Amino acid sequence: MHTPSWFRAVTYAVLVSASTACTTAKLPASSDEEAAELVAPIIAANGTLNERAAERLVESRLGAQQNDPHVAELIEAFRQSARAPLVAGNRVTLLIDGPETFASIRTAIRHAKHHIHLETYIFSDDAVGREIRDLLIERRRAGLEVRVLYDAVGSLATPSSLFTEMREAGVEVREFRPIDPLRTPIFWKINNRDHRKIVVIDGRIAFTGGINISAAYKSSSSTRPGPEQGVTEAWRDTHVRIDGPVARQFQELFLDSWARAGEPVQQANALFPTIDAVGNELVAAVATDGEDAQEVTIYTTYLAAIEHATHRIWLTNAYFAPNRELRKAMILAAQRGVDVRLIVPSFTDSSLILHASRASYGELLEGGVRIYEQRYALLHAKTAVIDSALSMIGSANLDMRSFLHNNEVNAVVIGAEFARRLERLFERDLVDSRELSFNAWRKRPFSDKLKEFGSSLFSYWL
Repeated sequence: MHTPSWFRAVTYAVLVSASTACTTAKLPASSDEEAAELVAPIIAANGTLNERAAERLVESRLGAQQNDPHVAELIEAFRQSARAPLVAGNRVTLLIDGPETFASIRTAIRHAKHHIHLETYIFSDDAVGREIRDLLIERRRAGLEVRVLYDAVGSLATPSSLFTEMREAGVEVREFRPIDPLRTPIFWKINNRDHRKIVVIDGRIAFTGGINISAAYKSSSSTRPGPEQGVTEAWRDTHVRIDGPVARQFQELFLDSWARAGEPVQQANALFPTIDAVGNELVAAVATDGEDAQEVTIYTTYLAAIEHATHRIWLTNAYFAPNRELRKAMILAAQRGVDVRLIVPSFTDSSLILHASRASYGELLEGGVRIYEQRYALLHAKTAVIDSALSMIGSANLDMRSFLHNNEVNAVVIGAEFARRLERLFERDLVDSRELSFNAWRKRPFSDKLKEFGSSLFSYWL
């Protein structure tokens, strides 16, 4: 029997209210001594590199900045904060918006030879969702192993028939954290959502970023749909395709989440082929596990990068509600002369989140942070580029839900070449954005201030 989506939504609202009362957590701090003991290694084709070899490899990716001691300190701070090792030998392709991303994913799926793993927050029953469903069924009938993991809340509105059709065709499909006390009996776990977007092909290719399986991405944001049409179409988002050895890290993340939703995959060795270097990029999959209250790696990598930046911090983020520590770090960076810029939405699919985000703008603007609102398309991207050396693209928003309660993943790329590509994309987005000024912002209507204050009270749970 199919449980109505409205009933599941009400059930989730009740359970999450109760669970957050039990699980409200603070971001744990780690000492410098502890961090130093956990410096993530760098792995190349011939194994883990010693520190001198690791330094030389990083320097080779930094171009003109290889002799800048501040950039070296930034990379070292990242390695102390990240749990995943940096892996050499990858090729990273920047994908902008849905059409470009889905075209690349479809091509990879069609050329898969052994298995396809897809993990997503939203898998919609619309033109895009049905196209991906049909392609996965086709590849399963061709003899490939196909596994799909979707989040119960993200796909709340998706009828079960979409997944039933895949199951009947032999595709293995699992739901993460069902909104059903009988299937998720430890009720506070209901607040742990799987917000990752991962596709792994044959253990050799990985995709990640902010894009869900949804027709909201069917057309490009370059069509500039505006605030009326843009809520349901042509979202502005960023994804990456990564070919190479680091695909193993994304595979491990998928299989871990898959096992939580059921039994682990048997004979998983075949899912981890030996992969030769196919490019020059240094990449790590930095992830958080919302079930572990001490797992805040994405937060600590953001904080470390902002605190050690000396040139520029360019952030694009869809749902921006950082805690005081992160806001203070951004302001301090601006005050020491760092070019700190933030692109955020001017409209979004959740007015509550939008107002909660805006509650912090005044403090940041007064502190020297430059804030821009994307005017023509709904912004859903989550990216950062620091000092033209360190880049992040992933699923994590700069908010407490992403830092503490969701399963998230960011691809982190070390190198000047990829950073410049991301900077060019940021500059392109600035053209479609309006800069906010502190003087104008503080004169906004009192009704807006009231909405922001009220929404900010709930920002932790959004």
